[in-house]
Amino acid sequence: MASMNFIRSHKFTDRLSQGGRLILLLILAIPFIFPLIWLASTALKSPTEIYISPPIWIPQPLRWRNFIDAWNVAPFGKFLVNTMITTFIPMMGEVFISAMVAYSFARVKWPGRDKIFSLCLATMILPGIVTFIPTFVMFARIGWINTFLPLVVPSLFGSAFYIFLFKQFMMNLPMGLEEAARIDGASTFQIFTKIILPLLKPALATVAIFSFLARWQDFFGPMIYLQKAELKTLMLGLSSFESMMSGAGGSAIGGGFVSSNLHLLMAMTFLMNLPCIFVFVIFQKYFIRDMVMSGFKL
Repeated sequence: MASMNFIRSHKFTDRLSQGGRLILLLILAIPFIFPLIWLASTALKSPTEIYISPPIWIPQPLRWRNFIDAWNVAPFGKFLVNTMITTFIPMMGEVFISAMVAYSFARVKWPGRDKIFSLCLATMILPGIVTFIPTFVMFARIGWINTFLPLVVPSLFGSAFYIFLFKQFMMNLPMGLEEAARIDGASTFQIFTKIILPLLKPALATVAIFSFLARWQDFFGPMIYLQKAELKTLMLGLSSFESMMSGAGGSAIGGGFVSSNLHLLMAMTFLMNLPCIFVFVIFQKYFIRDMVMSGFKL
């Protein structure tokens, strides 16, 4: 009887502890969730509801047409196609090329492997802005300015950080899998594609998330290399959105200029962030699993 009471008490304590941790996490998440809630609320408001004090969190009625109006302000359809080109092609290159390079560092023995891997990691110390000018000059001399090539081709050589993530993950895979495959006559490339790659799903998802978010939200690269209007990405289109909205209408308040089209700006911003939220929600379980198996502490 005493043991049953102890077990019940222990279960109650565990549930209470889990509930406390959940409440604490919800409280800590509020500062991160609040801007998104405000963004969605403003995107669904009318121009007159935006500056009402105290603020209205649930607009009446919900103006879903704001998203259509915002999309039609500029050729965002063309910008979306450009963004997909500069996002998905580099993402595929960074994911699979980095995995192949990491496999050679983690599972294949060759002379100078560890020294070259250390050199690869050393490139992470150098900020990208340091190499920007010589890189821009090189791309300009070979005629790649105003093309997608400067944003796509470098990613086809992998990334030092992603190589490091893949290598950490592969170090936890048993060597017996490869040994058995070699006994059966499999080549190194066959082992990588048919045995190692299917086991890398958590790592592949993690790198895909990182790469997608970085490429989708990239502003500096497209701003420098894509100077023609028809080559703009969504980020470049959004940067000029505010000036277009200001020219379309606004009013002076307190010596400043307040746009009457802020609801359209917020609607377009929400649409741009929606794919990032969707991708992370779908692949978050793989992301957490990879962080654990790679040896990182969350």
